[in-house]
Amino acid sequence: MARQQLPPQIRKVEITDRRTGKPVPRYQVTVDAGEVDGKRKQRRKRFTTEREARGFLSETQAAVSAGTYVQTSKTTVDRACADWLASKHKLKPSTLRGHKTKLQAVRDVLGEVEVQALTKRHVDDLVTALSAGKVDGRAKWSPRSINYMLGLLSNVLGDQQKQGNLVRNVASLVDRRASEPKKFRTLTDAEIFKILDHDCRERHLWALALYGMRRGEIAGLRWENVDFKTGEVTVAENRVAVGREAIVGTPKSKASSRTLPMPQEVVTALKAEKLQQKRDRLALGSECSESSVHTKWDYVASDEGGEPLTPTTISFRWGKMLREIGIDHVRLHDARHSCATLMHLRGVPIAVIAAWLGHSSAAFTMATYAHSQDDALRAAGTSFR
Repeated sequence: MARQQLPPQIRKVEITDRRTGKPVPRYQVTVDAGEVDGKRKQRRKRFTTEREARGFLSETQAAVSAGTYVQTSKTTVDRACADWLASKHKLKPSTLRGHKTKLQAVRDVLGEVEVQALTKRHVDDLVTALSAGKVDGRAKWSPRSINYMLGLLSNVLGDQQKQGNLVRNVASLVDRRASEPKKFRTLTDAEIFKILDHDCRERHLWALALYGMRRGEIAGLRWENVDFKTGEVTVAENRVAVGREAIVGTPKSKASSRTLPMPQEVVTALKAEKLQQKRDRLALGSECSESSVHTKWDYVASDEGGEPLTPTTISFRWGKMLREIGIDHVRLHDARHSCATLMHLRGVPIAVIAAWLGHSSAAFTMATYAHSQDDALRAAGTSFR
């Protein structure tokens, strides 16, 4: 049988063996690898045998024809993460900061690995190290943090896939870590009334928190959005902690922009604070002229000098207040959980609770915010007698 002629994409060449100095045959493949950014690309590679060369040519042509061929890329994991983060123009600063923090662990450990060389084993080993607290400069990561990181890395690699730089997303193949659901301690009726009755400068803030407002919504509430005639509070701004700064932005979601008809006790507390701020302003006299104060006294949550309180400061004062009145520590955000739970136990429809809290999903509200309390469980037990 006559020897099969080489296709035009394969050329037999001779190279010099570095060890022996003698010429040796090689089969050089030059194949059309498709178009990138409007330019035709070629792939060139040498093989020891004709069979290997023909196999590579056949596989490459089939992949190019099917649109699944991936161009050779030297993009590293660090570069891919940086590019993905830079493309997230619509994220809130606090969300973007969280993404950067979690991906930094990936960049520190795997940053120099080329994306096309990244394997599932690389990611599995990183997960194991983070879970055991064996990554330099980092404490042991919780399953929640691990899964957060894996989700972000999967998005980064998915973006590389869409750009034609990857065949598969290895992060999507890594098992997520099982975690226990977060346990919340909600405040009882007695504890809520104890907080509301406590005479302190921040009483109006705790009232807003216990009636379901987020910390960022409380920190961002301006007096112009409090209507004393109707007793309504409009959530129109959010101030969140990003590092050591307080960043002003829009509410957390579209559903979070809402107007709440507050109970009389909340309105009374707000009126008392408004009067106190007026006294503080008068006490400072000429130092607080309208032209020099800018945003001073604009916010419901302000200190004695009219400066808006940061979200971190509000949380600190919450903890201090709980210690003063002898209530075991709960997060400020758990006041919001308490509001949802008590509304649910008192028969308020879950859709109404979701709207009050600023959620777009009633199912999320039910699953995340409505918790049973010991008192409620005991009351339920009596219904079987």
